[in-house]
Amino acid sequence: MKLVFLTFLVACCCATGANEIFTGGNFRPNNEDILNSYQLKSSRRNDKNALPDLLTLSSELGLKAFYLLAQRAGLDSMLRGTDSLTVFAPTNSAFDRLPQNVKASLHDPEVLNRVLLYHIIPKELKSGSLQNNKVIKTANNSTVRVNVYENQEAGQDKVTTINGSPVYKKDQLAENGVLHVVDKVLFPLTKGTALQYLTQDMATYSQTVKLLEAAGVENTLNQTTAHTFLVPTNAALEKLDPAQLRHLMNDSKTASQIMKRHILQDVTFHVGFFDNEKVKTLGDNSKELTVLVGPGGMEVNGNGTFSRVLIADVPVTNGVVHVVDTLLYKP
Repeated sequence: MKLVFLTFLVACCCATGANEIFTGGNFRPNNEDILNSYQLKSSRRNDKNALPDLLTLSSELGLKAFYLLAQRAGLDSMLRGTDSLTVFAPTNSAFDRLPQNVKASLHDPEVLNRVLLYHIIPKELKSGSLQNNKVIKTANNSTVRVNVYENQEAGQDKVTTINGSPVYKKDQLAENGVLHVVDKVLFPLTKGTALQYLTQDMATYSQTVKLLEAAGVENTLNQTTAHTFLVPTNAALEKLDPAQLRHLMNDSKTASQIMKRHILQDVTFHVGFFDNEKVKTLGDNSKELTVLVGPGGMEVNGNGTFSRVLIADVPVTNGVVHVVDTLLYKP
Protein backbone atom coordinates (compact mmCIF):
# COMPACT_ATOMS: atom_id res chain seq x y z
CA MET A 1 0.00 0.00 0.00
CA LYS A 2 2.88 2.36 0.82
CA LEU A 3 4.41 1.75 -2.62
CA VAL A 4 1.19 2.65 -4.41
CA PHE A 5 0.89 5.78 -2.30
CA LEU A 6 4.46 6.82 -3.08
CA THR A 7 3.70 6.44 -6.79
CA PHE A 8 0.79 8.83 -6.30
CA LEU A 9 3.08 11.28 -4.49
CA VAL A 10 5.57 11.30 -7.35
CA ALA A 11 2.83 12.10 -9.86
CA CYS A 12 1.61 14.95 -7.64
CA CYS A 13 5.11 16.37 -7.30
CA CYS A 14 5.64 16.35 -11.06
CA ALA A 15 2.42 18.23 -11.69
CA THR A 16 1.95 20.81 -8.91
CA GLY A 17 3.61 23.12 -6.41
CA ALA A 18 3.03 24.53 -2.92
CA ASN A 19 3.87 27.48 -0.68
CA GLU A 20 4.75 26.41 2.86
CA ILE A 21 6.84 23.62 4.27
CA PHE A 22 5.24 21.20 6.68
CA THR A 23 8.01 21.45 9.27
CA GLY A 24 6.43 24.52 10.79
CA GLY A 25 8.43 27.20 8.98
CA ASN A 26 8.96 28.63 5.55
CA PHE A 27 12.58 27.84 4.71
CA ARG A 28 13.79 29.55 1.57
CA PRO A 29 17.59 29.60 1.40
CA ASN A 30 19.28 31.55 -1.34
CA ASN A 31 22.62 31.01 -3.01
CA GLU A 32 24.32 33.59 -0.80
CA ASP A 33 23.13 31.97 2.44
CA ILE A 34 24.57 28.58 1.51
CA LEU A 35 27.77 30.07 0.06
CA ASN A 36 28.41 32.18 3.18
CA SER A 37 27.83 29.19 5.43
CA TYR A 38 30.24 27.14 3.34
CA GLN A 39 32.93 29.85 3.34
CA LEU A 40 32.75 30.21 7.13
CA LYS A 41 33.52 26.52 7.52
CA SER A 42 35.84 26.02 4.52
CA SER A 43 39.11 26.48 6.38
CA ARG A 44 38.09 23.84 8.94
CA ARG A 45 37.05 21.41 6.19
CA ASN A 46 40.48 21.49 4.58
CA ASP A 47 41.53 19.27 7.47
CA LYS A 48 39.76 15.90 7.02
CA ASN A 49 40.04 15.16 10.73
CA ALA A 50 38.19 18.38 11.61
CA LEU A 51 35.22 17.81 9.33
CA PRO A 52 31.68 17.62 10.74
CA ASP A 53 29.45 14.60 10.27
CA LEU A 54 26.89 14.65 7.45
CA LEU A 55 23.96 15.65 9.63
CA THR A 56 25.86 18.53 11.22
CA LEU A 57 27.13 19.54 7.79
CA SER A 58 23.59 19.84 6.46
CA SER A 59 22.81 22.24 9.31
CA GLU A 60 25.97 24.25 8.69
CA LEU A 61 25.02 24.60 5.02
CA GLY A 62 21.65 26.05 5.98
CA LEU A 63 19.67 22.98 4.90
CA LYS A 64 17.34 23.28 7.88
CA ALA A 65 14.43 21.29 6.43
CA PHE A 66 16.61 18.27 5.60
CA TYR A 67 18.35 18.52 8.98
CA LEU A 68 15.07 18.50 10.92
CA LEU A 69 13.35 15.86 8.82
CA ALA A 70 16.33 13.49 8.92
CA GLN A 71 16.09 13.51 12.71
CA ARG A 72 12.34 13.04 12.59
CA ALA A 73 12.91 10.03 10.30
CA GLY A 74 15.34 8.48 12.78
CA LEU A 75 18.35 8.86 10.48
CA ASP A 76 20.52 10.93 12.82
CA SER A 77 22.63 7.95 13.96
CA MET A 78 23.17 6.88 10.33
CA LEU A 79 24.20 10.37 9.22
CA ARG A 80 26.49 10.75 12.24
CA GLY A 81 27.94 7.24 11.97
CA THR A 82 31.29 5.99 10.72
CA ASP A 83 30.14 4.38 7.44
CA SER A 84 31.00 6.41 4.34
CA LEU A 85 27.89 7.81 2.66
CA THR A 86 26.80 10.15 -0.10
CA VAL A 87 23.85 12.43 0.63
CA PHE A 88 21.82 14.30 -1.99
CA ALA A 89 20.28 16.91 0.30
CA PRO A 90 17.44 19.05 -1.11
CA THR A 91 17.37 22.79 -0.52
CA ASN A 92 14.79 24.20 1.87
CA SER A 93 12.89 25.68 -1.06
CA ALA A 94 12.72 22.21 -2.65
CA PHE A 95 10.77 20.98 0.37
CA ASP A 96 8.77 24.20 0.40
CA ARG A 97 7.59 23.61 -3.19
CA LEU A 98 6.09 20.20 -2.42
CA PRO A 99 2.31 19.95 -2.83
CA GLN A 100 0.35 20.24 0.37
CA ASN A 101 -0.87 16.61 0.28
CA VAL A 102 2.71 15.35 -0.14
CA LYS A 103 3.87 17.40 2.83
CA ALA A 104 1.06 15.91 4.88
CA SER A 105 2.06 12.37 3.84
CA LEU A 106 5.57 12.92 5.17
CA HIS A 107 4.15 13.10 8.68
CA ASP A 108 3.99 9.29 8.35
CA PRO A 109 7.37 8.18 9.77
CA GLU A 110 7.56 5.18 7.42
CA VAL A 111 6.97 7.28 4.30
CA LEU A 112 9.38 9.98 5.50
CA ASN A 113 12.07 7.40 6.27
CA ARG A 114 11.71 5.79 2.84
CA VAL A 115 11.84 9.13 1.02
CA LEU A 116 14.91 10.39 2.86
CA LEU A 117 16.77 7.08 2.52
CA TYR A 118 16.30 7.54 -1.22
CA HIS A 119 18.61 10.56 -0.92
CA ILE A 120 21.41 8.49 0.63
CA ILE A 121 23.96 6.31 -1.18
CA PRO A 122 25.78 3.71 0.99
CA LYS A 123 29.22 4.75 -0.26
CA GLU A 124 31.13 7.96 -0.91
CA LEU A 125 30.70 9.36 -4.42
CA LYS A 126 32.34 12.67 -5.21
CA SER A 127 31.26 14.60 -8.29
CA GLY A 128 33.94 13.00 -10.45
CA SER A 129 32.16 9.66 -9.98
CA LEU A 130 28.79 11.06 -11.08
CA GLN A 131 28.98 10.09 -14.74
CA ASN A 132 26.28 10.51 -17.40
CA ASN A 133 23.59 7.79 -17.37
CA LYS A 134 25.08 6.14 -14.31
CA VAL A 135 22.48 4.28 -12.22
CA ILE A 136 23.26 4.17 -8.50
CA LYS A 137 21.66 2.04 -5.77
CA THR A 138 20.29 4.00 -2.84
CA ALA A 139 20.12 3.13 0.85
CA ASN A 140 16.56 1.84 0.45
CA ASN A 141 17.52 -0.52 -2.42
CA SER A 142 16.03 1.67 -5.12
CA THR A 143 18.06 3.52 -7.77
CA VAL A 144 18.74 7.05 -8.95
CA ARG A 145 19.95 8.05 -12.40
CA VAL A 146 22.78 10.51 -12.96
CA ASN A 147 22.85 12.65 -16.08
CA VAL A 148 25.38 15.27 -17.14
CA TYR A 149 24.36 17.97 -19.61
CA GLU A 150 26.03 20.91 -21.31
CA ASN A 151 25.37 24.19 -19.53
CA GLN A 152 23.21 26.64 -21.47
CA GLU A 153 25.37 29.47 -20.15
CA ALA A 154 28.60 29.68 -22.14
CA GLY A 155 31.76 29.03 -20.18
CA GLN A 156 29.97 27.39 -17.24
CA ASP A 157 30.53 23.89 -15.88
CA LYS A 158 28.31 21.08 -17.11
CA VAL A 159 25.05 20.50 -15.24
CA THR A 160 24.88 17.28 -13.21
CA THR A 161 21.40 16.02 -12.36
CA ILE A 162 20.02 13.31 -10.09
CA ASN A 163 16.70 12.05 -11.48
CA GLY A 164 16.52 15.36 -13.34
CA SER A 165 17.21 17.50 -10.27
CA PRO A 166 20.23 19.78 -10.79
CA VAL A 167 23.06 19.40 -8.31
CA TYR A 168 23.20 22.87 -6.81
CA LYS A 169 26.48 22.54 -4.93
CA LYS A 170 28.88 19.60 -5.20
CA ASP A 171 31.40 17.87 -2.99
CA GLN A 172 30.61 19.25 0.47
CA LEU A 173 32.92 17.10 2.57
CA ALA A 174 32.09 15.45 5.89
CA GLU A 175 34.06 13.13 8.13
CA ASN A 176 31.78 10.27 7.06
CA GLY A 177 31.23 11.04 3.39
CA VAL A 178 30.15 13.75 0.99
CA LEU A 179 27.02 15.86 0.53
CA HIS A 180 25.68 17.29 -2.73
CA VAL A 181 22.89 19.89 -2.60
CA VAL A 182 20.03 19.22 -5.06
CA ASP A 183 17.16 21.41 -6.20
CA LYS A 184 14.30 18.91 -5.83
CA VAL A 185 13.05 16.35 -3.35
CA LEU A 186 13.62 12.90 -4.86
CA PHE A 187 11.01 10.15 -4.64
CA PRO A 188 11.61 6.38 -4.90
CA LEU A 189 10.99 4.81 -8.30
CA THR A 190 7.98 2.70 -7.39
CA LYS A 191 6.48 2.93 -10.87
CA GLY A 192 8.96 0.64 -12.69
CA THR A 193 9.54 0.96 -16.44
CA ALA A 194 7.87 3.49 -18.72
CA LEU A 195 5.27 0.91 -19.77
CA GLN A 196 4.54 -0.01 -16.16
CA TYR A 197 4.08 3.68 -15.37
CA LEU A 198 1.40 3.91 -18.07
CA THR A 199 -0.41 0.72 -17.10
CA GLN A 200 -0.68 1.94 -13.51
CA ASP A 201 -2.92 4.79 -14.74
CA MET A 202 -5.11 3.30 -17.46
CA ALA A 203 -7.71 6.04 -16.94
CA THR A 204 -5.17 8.42 -18.49
CA TYR A 205 -3.21 6.11 -20.80
CA SER A 206 -5.43 3.15 -21.87
CA GLN A 207 -5.65 4.32 -25.50
CA THR A 208 -1.96 5.14 -25.49
CA VAL A 209 -1.10 1.60 -24.40
CA LYS A 210 -3.38 0.16 -27.10
CA LEU A 211 -1.65 2.29 -29.73
CA LEU A 212 1.79 1.21 -28.51
CA GLU A 213 0.68 -2.41 -28.75
CA ALA A 214 -0.75 -1.84 -32.23
CA ALA A 215 2.57 -0.28 -33.22
CA GLY A 216 4.52 -3.21 -31.77
CA VAL A 217 6.79 -0.91 -29.76
CA GLU A 218 5.43 -1.51 -26.26
CA ASN A 219 8.45 -3.68 -25.44
CA THR A 220 10.72 -0.70 -26.07
CA LEU A 221 9.01 1.00 -23.12
CA ASN A 222 9.52 -2.10 -20.99
CA GLN A 223 13.15 -2.99 -21.67
CA THR A 224 16.26 -1.99 -19.74
CA THR A 225 17.75 0.23 -22.49
CA ALA A 226 17.15 3.81 -21.36
CA HIS A 227 15.42 6.47 -23.47
CA THR A 228 13.28 9.58 -23.21
CA PHE A 229 9.60 8.79 -23.77
CA LEU A 230 7.19 11.48 -25.01
CA VAL A 231 3.89 9.97 -23.95
CA PRO A 232 0.57 11.28 -25.29
CA THR A 233 -2.47 10.95 -23.04
CA ASN A 234 -5.86 9.52 -24.00
CA ALA A 235 -7.02 13.13 -24.38
CA ALA A 236 -4.19 13.75 -26.85
CA LEU A 237 -5.32 10.83 -29.00
CA GLU A 238 -8.92 12.00 -28.84
CA LYS A 239 -7.85 15.16 -30.69
CA LEU A 240 -7.42 13.00 -33.80
CA ASP A 241 -10.26 12.43 -36.20
CA PRO A 242 -11.85 9.11 -35.11
CA ALA A 243 -11.13 7.67 -38.57
CA GLN A 244 -7.43 8.58 -38.18
CA LEU A 245 -7.23 6.88 -34.82
CA ARG A 246 -8.96 3.74 -36.12
CA HIS A 247 -6.54 3.69 -39.05
CA LEU A 248 -3.54 3.86 -36.71
CA MET A 249 -4.89 1.09 -34.52
CA ASN A 250 -5.13 -1.16 -37.59
CA ASP A 251 -2.00 -0.09 -39.47
CA SER A 252 0.96 -1.36 -37.49
CA LYS A 253 3.57 0.02 -39.90
CA THR A 254 2.30 3.61 -39.75
CA ALA A 255 1.64 3.36 -36.02
CA SER A 256 5.18 2.09 -35.46
CA GLN A 257 6.70 4.97 -37.44
CA ILE A 258 4.70 7.51 -35.46
CA MET A 259 5.24 6.05 -31.99
CA LYS A 260 8.98 5.59 -32.53
CA ARG A 261 9.17 9.34 -33.16
CA HIS A 262 7.95 9.76 -29.58
CA ILE A 263 11.02 7.96 -28.22
CA LEU A 264 14.28 9.92 -28.05
CA GLN A 265 17.59 8.13 -28.33
CA ASP A 266 19.08 9.69 -25.19
CA VAL A 267 17.83 10.21 -21.65
CA THR A 268 17.10 13.91 -21.30
CA PHE A 269 15.34 15.58 -18.40
CA HIS A 270 13.95 19.04 -19.05
CA VAL A 271 17.02 20.80 -17.65
CA GLY A 272 19.10 19.10 -20.35
CA PHE A 273 17.18 20.59 -23.29
CA PHE A 274 18.23 23.75 -25.10
CA ASP A 275 15.67 25.99 -26.76
CA ASN A 276 15.26 25.12 -30.46
CA GLU A 277 17.38 21.99 -30.01
CA LYS A 278 17.17 19.18 -32.57
CA VAL A 279 16.89 15.77 -30.92
CA LYS A 280 17.12 12.34 -32.52
CA THR A 281 14.39 9.74 -32.13
CA LEU A 282 14.06 6.02 -32.82
CA GLY A 283 12.05 6.87 -35.93
CA ASP A 284 13.17 6.06 -39.46
CA ASN A 285 16.58 7.58 -40.25
CA SER A 286 16.79 8.87 -36.67
CA LYS A 287 13.95 11.28 -37.40
CA GLU A 288 14.52 14.55 -35.54
CA LEU A 289 12.20 16.65 -33.42
CA THR A 290 12.70 20.25 -32.31
CA VAL A 291 12.39 21.06 -28.61
CA LEU A 292 11.25 24.56 -27.64
CA VAL A 293 11.99 25.72 -24.09
CA GLY A 294 10.66 28.97 -22.64
CA PRO A 295 9.12 30.62 -19.57
CA GLY A 296 5.80 28.93 -20.35
CA GLY A 297 7.28 25.45 -20.30
CA MET A 298 8.42 23.03 -22.99
CA GLU A 299 7.00 22.13 -26.40
CA VAL A 300 8.01 19.62 -29.04
CA ASN A 301 7.72 20.37 -32.76
CA GLY A 302 7.34 17.36 -35.01
CA ASN A 303 7.24 18.57 -38.61
CA GLY A 304 4.81 21.37 -37.84
CA THR A 305 2.80 19.56 -35.17
CA PHE A 306 3.35 21.16 -31.78
CA SER A 307 2.90 19.14 -28.60
CA ARG A 308 3.06 20.78 -25.18
CA VAL A 309 4.70 18.95 -22.29
CA LEU A 310 2.08 18.63 -19.56
CA ILE A 311 4.19 16.74 -17.02
CA ALA A 312 7.98 16.73 -17.28
CA ASP A 313 10.63 14.60 -15.64
CA VAL A 314 8.85 11.45 -14.49
CA PRO A 315 11.83 9.19 -13.74
CA VAL A 316 11.38 5.52 -14.61
CA THR A 317 13.82 2.64 -14.37
CA ASN A 318 14.54 2.80 -18.11
CA GLY A 319 14.80 6.56 -18.57
CA VAL A 320 12.39 9.44 -18.22
CA VAL A 321 8.80 10.14 -19.27
CA HIS A 322 7.49 13.51 -20.44
CA VAL A 323 3.70 13.52 -20.83
CA VAL A 324 2.52 15.49 -23.90
CA ASP A 325 -0.86 16.83 -24.98
CA THR A 326 -0.75 16.11 -28.73
CA LEU A 327 0.24 13.12 -30.86
CA LEU A 328 3.05 13.99 -33.28
CA TYR A 329 1.09 12.53 -36.17
CA LYS A 330 2.69 14.09 -39.25
CA PRO A 331 5.36 11.99 -41.02
